[in-house]
Amino acid sequence: MDSIEALRSTLLIGPELALILTGLIVMVIDALIKGKAKTELFWIALLGLAVSFVLNLERFHQVSSAFAGALSLDEFAAYFNIIFIVGAFLAIVLSKDYIAKMDLRANEYYALLLFSTSGMMILSSAKEFMSLFLGFEIMSISVYILSGFNRRSTRSSEAGIKYLVLGGFASAILLYGIALIYGASGTIFLDEIAKRFDINNPLYLAGTALILVAFIFKIGAFPLHQWVPDIYEGAPMAVTGFMSVGVKAAAFAILLRVLFEGFSQLETSWTQVLWIVSVFTMTIGNLAALTQISIKRMLAYSSIAHAGYILVGVVAAYGEKKLGLSSVLYYLFSYTFMNLGAFGVLTYLSMKGRECETLDDISGLWVKKPLTAVALGIFMLSLAGVPPTIGFFAKYRVFLSGVRAEFYWLVVIGILNSVLSAYYYLRVLVYAYMREEKVEFPSFKPISAVALTILTIGTIILGIFPFYSWDLALKAVDSFLLALQAR
Repeated sequence: MDSIEALRSTLLIGPELALILTGLIVMVIDALIKGKAKTELFWIALLGLAVSFVLNLERFHQVSSAFAGALSLDEFAAYFNIIFIVGAFLAIVLSKDYIAKMDLRANEYYALLLFSTSGMMILSSAKEFMSLFLGFEIMSISVYILSGFNRRSTRSSEAGIKYLVLGGFASAILLYGIALIYGASGTIFLDEIAKRFDINNPLYLAGTALILVAFIFKIGAFPLHQWVPDIYEGAPMAVTGFMSVGVKAAAFAILLRVLFEGFSQLETSWTQVLWIVSVFTMTIGNLAALTQISIKRMLAYSSIAHAGYILVGVVAAYGEKKLGLSSVLYYLFSYTFMNLGAFGVLTYLSMKGRECETLDDISGLWVKKPLTAVALGIFMLSLAGVPPTIGFFAKYRVFLSGVRAEFYWLVVIGILNSVLSAYYYLRVLVYAYMREEKVEFPSFKPISAVALTILTIGTIILGIFPFYSWDLALKAVDSFLLALQAR
């Protein structure tokens, strides 16, 4: 019976297995073939992601669990998996020309992206701490390597080492917190921990605090946000774009599961903590972004600020669970399009041996490459929350959830920060549209252009017609809340 159950569970994790097997196939074929034939591995990586995407859609129609309840294959996880797969697919498409320009080893890169995405998917489904830690490490180790992938660049090597060391500390803190919770409860399953949780037991409180610290590090929130600008700036541009959306979404996915499934009895306490974290995160991120000359570093601080906005939805879930959680899911979905698009434009404009990083690097873009300038403008306006882009609807839903939950001051601070952020986003457009050209721009690259077109159209169309994607977020949250009520 055990072997039958193991086989059934293995078949149920088809989307994750598709990525792991594709990554292994890419690595094996890479070792066996030589020459230009290796470029075909790009298409194999995309095929693996497409298969994973199709298999994942089945989870919206049939909710199940695998490995004795260790993984919950529900609509909540399926929604996040869409974010991971779409983000990885477009990141790989954007990377093809970038890898050639930077003369990097493409096939290891594709395999690492696939492995990292599979770790994110395991993380979003985890219902107990061992599966959580496994997904956490599969994702993290792959991203550490990707951060330092450009071995010819000292900045990239430095970013990889920094991320490895700091990420190692975060993993150790997470594991120590898990050990304390296990010692107090005798179980690693989140639903069982919730039933046995004793707020008078210091082991529970210490374990919860340590686990929360590890998650705050991963989402890049105050006071553990300092690593974000250095890692984002040093990592290859295409990797930075993927990290900024995938790692953040995965961290929020497991944060929601752990807080609402495992530590619900401390809801009042961690809501107060996250209220403060949200305020400092969005404020510090925006203030630091104002002074940046490097667009890459500015987007890194912007990423910190957006983590603060998303935390508004997490806090709002204390009073308005469905609306608050739905706003978090939808914000992460919209962030995938607009932030990956912004980094995608910089990736597209990078030249051989030189990344497009500073404001001067995009000066005169409107004159030389008007369509690329339009795409950049749409992404910047969406990040600023200007209608009719998807970013406006995402911010509207997050702040609405805060108002409904009566966290008025938090919403006011969030809106003021959003207004403040408009300055540095619009400054990018001033250089792109109103300044003279200072550097040479690359020639047209059709594959990268396709990815940018998809991201641009998605940012506009999903902003004008947001309700289908919003309904999908509501459906995912309904599945999550139904499971909570069934405990």
